[in-house]
Amino acid sequence: MLNRSFVLCCLLLTSVLLAAPQTARAQGATDAMVRLLQSGKLPESRVGTVIGMIAERGNAENLGILFQEATKPDGFSPALKLESLQALKKASESRNLIPAGDLSAIGDLVASDDPGLKTLGIQLAGLWKVEATAATLAKIALDNDAPLKLRRLAIDALIATGSDQTADTVAKLTSDDQPLSIRYLGVSALANIDLPKAAAAAAEVLTGADTSTDPADMIDAFLADTKGPDALAAALQGKELDGDVAKMCLRQMYSVGRSDASLVSVLSAAAGIDNNPDPLTEQQLQTLVAQVLKEGDPARGEEIFRRKELSCLKCHAISGAGGQIGPDLSPVGATSPVDYVINSILFPEMAVKEAYIMKSIVDFDGKMHQGIVADENEDRTILKDANGNEIIIPADDIDLEKEGGSLMPKGLANFLTEDEFLDLVAYIAELGKPGPYGIRSEPTVQRWRVLKEVPEALQGEANPSTGEFESQILGLDADAWLPVYGKVNGDLPLADLSEIESPVLFLQAEIEVVDGGDIGVEMNPKQGVTAWIIDDEFPGSQPIEASVLPGRHKLTFRLDRRTFEGETFRVVVTKPSDSTAQYTVVGGS
Repeated sequence: MLNRSFVLCCLLLTSVLLAAPQTARAQGATDAMVRLLQSGKLPESRVGTVIGMIAERGNAENLGILFQEATKPDGFSPALKLESLQALKKASESRNLIPAGDLSAIGDLVASDDPGLKTLGIQLAGLWKVEATAATLAKIALDNDAPLKLRRLAIDALIATGSDQTADTVAKLTSDDQPLSIRYLGVSALANIDLPKAAAAAAEVLTGADTSTDPADMIDAFLADTKGPDALAAALQGKELDGDVAKMCLRQMYSVGRSDASLVSVLSAAAGIDNNPDPLTEQQLQTLVAQVLKEGDPARGEEIFRRKELSCLKCHAISGAGGQIGPDLSPVGATSPVDYVINSILFPEMAVKEAYIMKSIVDFDGKMHQGIVADENEDRTILKDANGNEIIIPADDIDLEKEGGSLMPKGLANFLTEDEFLDLVAYIAELGKPGPYGIRSEPTVQRWRVLKEVPEALQGEANPSTGEFESQILGLDADAWLPVYGKVNGDLPLADLSEIESPVLFLQAEIEVVDGGDIGVEMNPKQGVTAWIIDDEFPGSQPIEASVLPGRHKLTFRLDRRTFEGETFRVVVTKPSDSTAQYTVVGGS
């Protein structure tokens, strides 16, 4: 039986909709939902839906009430509180709305010990320009014990508040007694305040930099400003950069789809590479084709394709796993000749499929946004950038927009030797053809997540207890995991996980179950492995089978490197012969 208060709510909304013009109807319905939320009579199972509707449709006053309800000490449950704040953040990003009323509770969120609430509090403080949080934001930005990601968010939020504490904080971050990673962070922040000063500071930092720290975030800060690349290029003229540092800067530009001429030119000169090759003649092209067919090694080419510094898997999926920014390359070799593959790598703008045409948007703050269009309506445009991130740009913020070109720029081949280029082409040209690089038919796990930091308590030889597994593994949010991908044949090379400093690895995959039933899991190797289907534990040495309900479920694997026998790990999700289960192994990025 439906809850009585929910039925009354439906009747109230119906009466409002029938009695008012269309615009007023929508607002009246939202006001009614707000009143019901405040009454406390809404069934708990319906609260999340109502919160989402208020955030999506409400005005500033409605959002203000939602914020007050979400931050009451004795109000929503922790999960609903987080859901409400996330919905408010999305409303602010997509509709340029700031909740009306008292926003002082943001300070409590910024100071929270809960990582999720703290992160959202920092982001909201910047979105809503809550200057009262400036001192706390500055403290986080300067806290050497805080995670670098949190420090970045804090300094960005501090700048957005317009506080007079910003300049002093940025000066401390860019000081030459700071570690290189923090100086990069400081220059990134300065680029949002004073571009010429930031360019000069960046040139100073880069001339003394080494390859121990990636300058990616700092380069991104200049790319985000329409005048940034030219400003940085001018500041770097006549400076001596380490060639490998210059290559790191170029690599970041290329990985996000940028090839701004002035900056590419000065960095290419420092790196000693040709950034503007002429198109190949027909004879040159056919000579390369012959070399690929004679000398190219697809196995070596797959290793090259998987290199993190080339960012191929950030944009392209293989066997359903990887980025969704460029075309899935799984079948490309079966439909495209070798000469097409060569030109696609060297000159990617020669043929761009319509679904992957890049859009560039400049907002009224002079910020540049680039990506493929994920969604668009009269209120906002959502771009998916080369990192797979979604950028929400309200329609009212768009100054200029232009369509055309590819997110994959010319120049990626500059980071390869001639032999490596031949191997890479040979690999891509084999994808989809019958054989070891053909379209996979087995439901192997291709998209993995590996736990970045394994708690010391879980690094022993014993498996985690049920409580430890649920709280320290199953309950972690997405930021705790790194994406990794299996090879075409489903093998996950453990060498790709060498940055995880733990004798124990935790890996996760997901399945999407349409019809419930029994499933099984086959692993290779099995020694030193424990598996969980959702929260049911199975030793790797025994057959693994469980019944699952419809929905998306996690498969978790613990690999003890002290006893694990093998350089790769492979998992197939199977279905017993009498099972009614219908499922897919989740791919993507």
